[in-house]
Amino acid sequence: MNHAMVVDASVTVRRLLLEEFTDQARALFDHNLRDRRPIFAPPHLSSEVTNAIFQRLRRRREPRFHITEAEADLALQTFLMLPIQLISPADLYQQAYSFAMTHDVSTIYDTLYVVLARILDTELWTGDSRLYNTVRAVAPWVRFIGDFPLS
Repeated sequence: MNHAMVVDASVTVRRLLLEEFTDQARALFDHNLRDRRPIFAPPHLSSEVTNAIFQRLRRRREPRFHITEAEADLALQTFLMLPIQLISPADLYQQAYSFAMTHDVSTIYDTLYVVLARILDTELWTGDSRLYNTVRAVAPWVRFIGDFPLS
């Protein structure tokens, strides 16, 4: 397994906004940036993260999840500065489709992260417990952000 990593939107959003496992997500990013380890994601990460920030801005009736416009702007600016390389290797979509069909993953969006990590021979870090629990037996390269050690 190489020293790069793949992150999904759930981990990236936790890096940007206060949520459960934010400390672990920030520590994961800090660790990889300090060690100059490349961070990868499929191209749809940008849409997912931007939408998650926007949805948090709109959640006015749920104060626990609501963020202000200034917080949303800062989160988006911070995201756009993160050194995440968006890549789409050959056969990514075909492999993701096949993996989702074979392993009963609920969305191709999630499977793209899993398969990208497999193609790159590296770990995927996710905060999506449903995805993690669905694939952990068949995809040992998938890690749950709650398991990242805090120093």
